[in-house]
Amino acid sequence: MYAFKRVFEGSIKEFKFLLPIFFLSVVVAVLIERFIPSDFIFAVLGDNLFIAVPLAAFIGVVLPIPRYATYPVAFALFTKGASIGVIFALIAGEVICENIIGDVMEAKFFGLKYFTVRLLLSIVFISIGGFVMEVLL
Repeated sequence: MYAFKRVFEGSIKEFKFLLPIFFLSVVVAVLIERFIPSDFIFAVLGDNLFIAVPLAAFIGVVLPIPRYATYPVAFALFTKGASIGVIFALIAGEVICENIIGDVMEAKFFGLKYFTVRLLLSIVFISIGGFVMEVLL
């Protein structure tokens, strides 16, 4: 019974941490959906894929929000006209490079050159994946 209580208390603690972050991501998604014109989203993230996909990959890599908070924002961008390759690049960039603390530790232990090369290669390969998604879907 004691183990169940510890699990329950730990779950409540995690829930209290995650709920505000997820709430803010939903608010940002709704703000994008309501106040940013579709033409603007399409102009930035929809028309020229050779700019939009790497830009989305870069944004996904540098976003300091957790993975689950990216999904509402990505959905709002998708409903506004962003292409599937752009959405893929945004989510993949966030999933692959989401841990800022891990990035700092990586730079500390492996060096800034290694970190920079890995980051650039991640953006390149995520962009390639975005282009492949455009072709396949």
